[in-house]
Amino acid sequence: MISFVWPRGEPMLAGTGGSETYTTGHVRELLRRGIPAQVVTVGHGARGGHKDFIDIPFVSLRSQEELTSLAGQIVFVNAAYLVPTKQKAAIILHCVIPDVCERPEYQAFIAGKSVIATSVYSAQQWALYLDIPYSRIHIVLPFADPVFGSVVRSKPAKQTRILYAGRLHPEKGIYTLLEMLHEHVMRSNGHRVSIVLAGQHVEMGRTIARMLEGYRYAQLLPPQKTVPDMAELLSRNDILVVPSVYAEPFGMLSVEAQHAGCRVVASNLGGLPETNCGLLTLVEPRDPKALLKGIEQAVALGAVTKKQRTIARTNFSLDASVTALLAVLHM
Repeated sequence: MISFVWPRGEPMLAGTGGSETYTTGHVRELLRRGIPAQVVTVGHGARGGHKDFIDIPFVSLRSQEELTSLAGQIVFVNAAYLVPTKQKAAIILHCVIPDVCERPEYQAFIAGKSVIATSVYSAQQWALYLDIPYSRIHIVLPFADPVFGSVVRSKPAKQTRILYAGRLHPEKGIYTLLEMLHEHVMRSNGHRVSIVLAGQHVEMGRTIARMLEGYRYAQLLPPQKTVPDMAELLSRNDILVVPSVYAEPFGMLSVEAQHAGCRVVASNLGGLPETNCGLLTLVEPRDPKALLKGIEQAVALGAVTKKQRTIARTNFSLDASVTALLAVLHM
């Protein structure tokens, strides 16, 4: 049994972040291989994710002490409970590097555990932050669910269809996007832009969503809470923009979009350059004109061909990700 232990105090909600997608994808693939796997929450009760991920086995514990008697391999997600475990535990660090004041807490989290990061960039940053050798950190790359690679694309449209599907948060570059949309060239080139109103589980997301009510320069779309829904949305668009202004540990949505046959225009920052499946254009972050230029470059490259999409799908597979995880766990 492999138990992925969700962090304290954080609800596990569909359509809100990469950690949820990464964790549930691993559980599904392990189960497909006949390896027992589950998500474990402590003190979450009914908010543990059961409703959003009905196909995933969940175990809800009342206290962290119960982890001590949990059989099998424990993999902590982003944070660890400081209790002994029957076997050497692992910790996957999907999250961004925390504030320096939290360093002692994270150094305690990794003590005696196998440490896993999700990109070369992320592993380097964690090694510096935790003051440990880079060689101690294992890299298990994220993946695109196979649904993204198999979704049937819609027929080409006269307009170039551009999508922003990150959370409504300044760090994700939403304000850079909005500033770009008000550029005269963008308003006159006939492109169609859509914004997914994701991230409203937090006040920042709700605030930005209210700001966008009645917005004239983009179509507003509801959050996509399932993998098939997200894949279907990507299949109806030509370019995904990822204008992040902070260093993402990786950038799973970029990979998913490329598997679905979209070109991606993303900030040249953090782990995003590592997401290149052959359909990625990198631009300077925090620069709306650079984002606009990147979009025009992607448009000039033309629609993704079947051959280009086939090549893109060979990168960042779920099978390869789970195989790498099992190697770290020596299973």
